Amino acid sequence: MPTETFLVRTMSDTVESDIQRVFTIANEILPRYEMPPLSLTELRKIADGPFDLFLIPLIFAEEYQKKSTLPFNEAKRVEIRTHALEIARKHGFDVNPPDFIPGIEQSLKNTQADGLRNVLMTTGGRRYKHQAMEKAGIGGYFEEIVDRDETYYAKEQGLYYLYRKHKVSRLRIILLSGTATYIRAGNNAHGCKVGNTELEVHTVAFANEYSYNDEETLRAARPKIVIRRFDELLPALKEQHLVD
Repeated sequence: MPTETFLVRTMSDTVESDIQRVFTIANEILPRYEMPPLSLTELRKIADGPFDLFLIPLIFAEEYQKKSTLPFNEAKRVEIRTHALEIARKHGFDVNPPDFIPGIEQSLKNTQADGLRNVLMTTGGRRYKHQAMEKAGIGGYFEEIVDRDETYYAKEQGLYYLYRKHKVSRLRIILLSGTATYIRAGNNAHGCKVGNTELEVHTVAFANEYSYNDEETLRAARPKIVIRRFDELLPALKEQHLVD
């Protein structure tokens, strides 16, 4: 019996191109804390979604050194998100979604044709992301959306959510992301076993100008595969015998 296989794509850097918005918002938040702006190169070493997860350790560095769980302090998260939302509204980011990455629709068609079940994973809200995809005509390629209800505290949660929901003896997730924390989360979740069921996660780093993190940072997270273009995905998966 074939292994049930999902291709999970992270929204902000394998479907949409969001890094420039992150750059703008982060560099308008930092001066509010009397901190200098980041260069794009510096940002791509630490960028993550949502904003609070990478800005809290940067802005509250002394507290973070004493308490590594500080990014999950809800008061701090609300403080950063409040700044981010204000800035997003000023630039119209809250009503105008980012551009989709060139070639995404063809990639979705190709992976669907090869029997992969496309899933979107995001730390954003389901309604907003779904509306953006429907407007662009690509919503129908995704079987489901795993959103911030399942990813708010840890990205591993989103992967475990799919595993628990589908209740098959062996579930395979191919996780395509340009964010190092997603790659690490996929590696952490790989090999999970509950009763007679097992989860396998194969991480694929999408390393290019659209990714949140640069290639060096992505490779440090130890992905199983690194690609730079959509047309490299299926050949790489077939070489690893992950699709027929």
